[in-house]
Amino acid sequence: MSVSASVATIDRQTVTALFSSFGSALDAHHDARDRVIKASRDITAASKKIIFALQRVKYVDAEIQRDDPNKAGIKLDSKIAGDIGGLERKITDAFSAVKDDMQGAGAWRYQRQISGAIQEYIEALLFREYLMDRWILSHEEVQKLVGYEFLVTYSDYILGLLDTTGELMRFAITNLYDVTASGVVQVSVIAKQICQLLRTLRIGFSALRVNSSSHTSSTEFVKKLNTLYNSVDKVEKAVYSLTVRGSELPEGWIPGDDDDGRI
Repeated sequence: MSVSASVATIDRQTVTALFSSFGSALDAHHDARDRVIKASRDITAASKKIIFALQRVKYVDAEIQRDDPNKAGIKLDSKIAGDIGGLERKITDAFSAVKDDMQGAGAWRYQRQISGAIQEYIEALLFREYLMDRWILSHEEVQKLVGYEFLVTYSDYILGLLDTTGELMRFAITNLYDVTASGVVQVSVIAKQICQLLRTLRIGFSALRVNSSSHTSSTEFVKKLNTLYNSVDKVEKAVYSLTVRGSELPEGWIPGDDDDGRI
């Protein structure tokens, strides 16, 4: 065998081994990406179910007012609490399944695949925390709950927060009124609190200047910001209507199914 032939054989072996390693790396990448996508779907589905469960909880106004007139509360029955606990365990398991894939460069490499799930989970966390304790979790608090093994970007936090405003609006409309012991219909404490919170968020976000561009985050932000503005308008109109026209309602009047939420 000549020297040139020997060199050619070595080069072929080197190139074959090199491409084989590339193939293994690509296979590992696609496997990790598939795992992250599956976990993302599981987290999103479980988070949505938590939000739906929270929308069904019983709001208790008068009982809380005896101790603190400025703090309303919700009542979680054992079934809903159990359902939420089971869903949270599913989310924890889904995150654990891709913990190794999301380390190092993977935190950014697969961020796009898991970003939507993290936003949905943030929405569930913020919604639950506000209903339970009248508190909006900070980015750092959310990061701690999600786990420091996973990257929670400020973009995901803001978009998740904007999504939460829609759920708060629905809860406020559903629990708009409270009937006193004397039969007087009035705006509930929780509706007033949510209305004030949404107004505060609107003021804060109105100070930002974000141009809608081809960048996905910017476009999505502008879209969800409009959702916030619409949510504020709906709650304000509902609270205003009941406050202003409440005195016109007959004694003992309670909204029924055929009233469609109108006053």
